[in-house]
Amino acid sequence: MNKLDMIREVKKDLSQYGEVDEKILEALRKVDRMNFMETNKQLAYENEAIPIGYGQTISQPSTVARMISLLELKKTDSVLEIGTGSLWNAALMAYLSKKITTLEIVEQLIDKAQEKINKLKIKNIEIKKQNFLEIKEKFNKIIFTAGILKGDEHIIENFAKKHLKNNGILLCPYKSGPLIILKKIKGKIQKSYSQEEYVFVPLIL
Repeated sequence: MNKLDMIREVKKDLSQYGEVDEKILEALRKVDRMNFMETNKQLAYENEAIPIGYGQTISQPSTVARMISLLELKKTDSVLEIGTGSLWNAALMAYLSKKITTLEIVEQLIDKAQEKINKLKIKNIEIKKQNFLEIKEKFNKIIFTAGILKGDEHIIENFAKKHLKNNGILLCPYKSGPLIILKKIKGKIQKSYSQEEYVFVPLIL
């Protein structure tokens, strides 16, 4: 599969949920997944998750696109990502928004991600080695790239209350299950779930 085939497949997948945001497809064209893979490059445009080492994966393109679409990113948004991984998700969001702060606790992944930022001259991503529970700032959008267990949902809801700006959106997957969508409206958190389900690597709490 080549990049054009991958984008066609992503578009087809997104279309089942409604109108497709062409800006996301443009980001997929501009921010080449292959640049964020060090091994298995021959699989760069396959619509599947690929291991990147350290127990992590570079997520399936259709999953990444779906999650980004649910965030409803704007060019003025400040975004917090928990789980840098390959950096591809952060780079796609950086194309669509103002500033990405991405957190990672695996030292080797931080080093590799910083190398990619430097090589690709991405100006609006900042990587921090930090547990998300230590964050002080508020953001327009927050995305978790690893999944929680059912009993940990309250941790994410409390985090949204503290760290989402008004009209903000937080997106978090379960380790196995739907995506949790939290929106902060007039200071209150509204919760919903995606209609589809996924499997993610576990979030380290």
